[in-house]
Amino acid sequence: MNKLDDIWAKSLPVETLTQHTSLVLEVWYELKERYFKEIENKDFWFASFSAVAYHDFGKLCNIFQETIRGERAFNNDERVRHEFFSGTFLLLNNLLFYEKKPESLVAVYSHHKAFNDEGFNEHISRNSTIDFVLENNLIDQFVDFVNQKSIEFGEKQLTINDKFKYAINNPYATLLQVYKQKVYNKVSEDNFLNIESRRNYIYHKALLNISDWTASGHLKLEKGIIYNIDNLAKKIIEKLVEDGKEDIANNFKFRKFQEESLVDENVIAIAPTGSGKTEAALTWSSSKKDWERIIYLLPTRVTSNAIHNRLTDYFGNEYTQLIHSSARQYIKEQFDNSYDQKKYFRDKSFFKNINICTVDQLLTLGFNLGFWEVKTFHMLNARVIIDEIHLYSPYTLGLIISTIKYLKDNFNTKFYIMTATMPQKLLSLLEKTLENVSIIKDQELLEKSRNIFQTRNILIEESLDEIEAKIEEGKKVLVVVNTVDKAIELYESLAETAKSFSKKAICYHSRYIKKDRAKKEQEIFDLDKLNNGGLLIATQVVEVSLDIDFDILYTENAPIDAIIQRAGRVNRKRQKRDTKVIIFNHYEISEKIYDVPNILENTYSEFVKVNNQRLSEKKLNELVDIVYKDLEIETNDKYIEGLHKHSEIQYKYNYIKDLTTDEKVFTREGLDTISIIPNTFEEELYTCEDRDKLSNHELTISRRRANAIKITPAPLNFKFADVNYDVEKGLTFKEKNENKSIVC
Repeated sequence: MNKLDDIWAKSLPVETLTQHTSLVLEVWYELKERYFKEIENKDFWFASFSAVAYHDFGKLCNIFQETIRGERAFNNDERVRHEFFSGTFLLLNNLLFYEKKPESLVAVYSHHKAFNDEGFNEHISRNSTIDFVLENNLIDQFVDFVNQKSIEFGEKQLTINDKFKYAINNPYATLLQVYKQKVYNKVSEDNFLNIESRRNYIYHKALLNISDWTASGHLKLEKGIIYNIDNLAKKIIEKLVEDGKEDIANNFKFRKFQEESLVDENVIAIAPTGSGKTEAALTWSSSKKDWERIIYLLPTRVTSNAIHNRLTDYFGNEYTQLIHSSARQYIKEQFDNSYDQKKYFRDKSFFKNINICTVDQLLTLGFNLGFWEVKTFHMLNARVIIDEIHLYSPYTLGLIISTIKYLKDNFNTKFYIMTATMPQKLLSLLEKTLENVSIIKDQELLEKSRNIFQTRNILIEESLDEIEAKIEEGKKVLVVVNTVDKAIELYESLAETAKSFSKKAICYHSRYIKKDRAKKEQEIFDLDKLNNGGLLIATQVVEVSLDIDFDILYTENAPIDAIIQRAGRVNRKRQKRDTKVIIFNHYEISEKIYDVPNILENTYSEFVKVNNQRLSEKKLNELVDIVYKDLEIETNDKYIEGLHKHSEIQYKYNYIKDLTTDEKVFTREGLDTISIIPNTFEEELYTCEDRDKLSNHELTISRRRANAIKITPAPLNFKFADVNYDVEKGLTFKEKNENKSIVC
């Protein structure tokens, strides 16, 4: 075998190395044309061209060729990764350059597997006399082929020397030591790399991965999208007509605060629930270039699903992508049954133009998790929308603030941060972080009121008769409590009564398996459309999860911003009269759930002062500032921990190494959870080999509670748990007499 045309890069179907490399370079050149003005550095682009052109050079090796052709089955101790030879070829042909600027070289070494302390260590114990062959004439032919491509693309040619040809005759262990000494040990030295090195590495790794993935799938780069405020208005009107809302469509025009959002700078938008913040954010995003991304970040998967559906109606599936831990299953069930893991693998790295995600998808970038380089690269000049920022705990808020600073300073990312309630101290922190920022308020709706607020100096159970009476009247009644156990208890007390009045009763919390939770959400939407009343008993998951409109709310006391979010589910469209929000005393367990000193006491006392008053959104925001007047965000220990967590991780991993399983990383407080399948489904699933089906039967519980119950293996590394489960109430623990509650 001595002809370059006989060298395979892929099988099934067969694709030669020159064919694959040509396709990869074509994509790379398209990327270069798109991003050249963002990275105006000739040395960078030559290094990038070399990395992309030679990333599969090692496939010339006889071991790879004999394996891919099925001509020989090698033992584990004989196999070597082709990218090792690719990187070593580049290293020995430009040693002085890569010793100073190793980022593009590391991209080659790591373009298939993580770059970390393990590296190629699994090869150390292998046979040092491996019979690998890289024929000199093939090396020369491939270099000639690449140099011809370099002429086509206007790049410098690589000058090949004899160091690699000489070195390749050495045992594999010798080559491994070259890699260790000249590359890995070098980038592992303290202070050798820095934030600038990290950004350079992100550019190189992303350009290589994007080019390789796109060419390997015989795909085109995803289309960009440009729209303006007139295009957006047209899409909104079309959707209103489709939904049968022709009167609204005929009179549609953007509201004042939405038009004020059309600025090319960072924005903090303060507007009540239901005021059209999504459309305001899209108006702001319309100043982007076609290939620049929109990243829409939300607190929960449910809100992400809802916004994805909305934006897909506006822009179409071709341009929108949903990204979170169960997004693929959701898309598969709702839109495309053929949507597979391979496609989602690409889509979740922000390839599409409009990406709707939970906030975790952005925060993991700072931890060097997943394909963080590609995702971070796609943040270049991106427009990032963060909804309901006030809901995040101090630790998560610290991560968000550090991420905003990093992306703003290094990738020119712009931010539109919107919320219904904005404590002054949080506003000041965001102003300082964003620097050049416009503050936009929906003054029109802030002056209006929706609901009467009442306080009751009793527990919520003491008003069950009143709740039942409201259900009988045909009211849509929302009950929100702070623990799952309390929600289930109230459901058991009220469900039969509701059903006796022919009213729908729904229990909704975090302890439902995925497929049942989706059904619950649809039941809630169906209840919302009915005019004959019904009952929804829920936990905090209802605060930002669902666009629903109830007549009356009975709620346990909670932090004031949570109360306001719950109240936003009552008279949401501002078309009802005499709607009420009734606040009851909280249980002691709530003090542990909301671990902020005096927050519950202060909230309740402020609502007592305005008892039985119809409160405007502006007044509610004033109460927020009073309740939180003593809270110092920037000196909070958890906030400080979150603020510095990314930089600590990046320094520990020398800025460019991938973080793997040796360190716990959480993007939110209280995230130390475990996924389980209730053993109610064990008989149905114990031989299941369908990962999606198993995943749809999962839910998460705290690790503390998991340690107290029996866990047994399920197929494909899933876990069965010895708990009770039914579709009405969800998961209940068998040790009910513990008298403990679980946070939703």
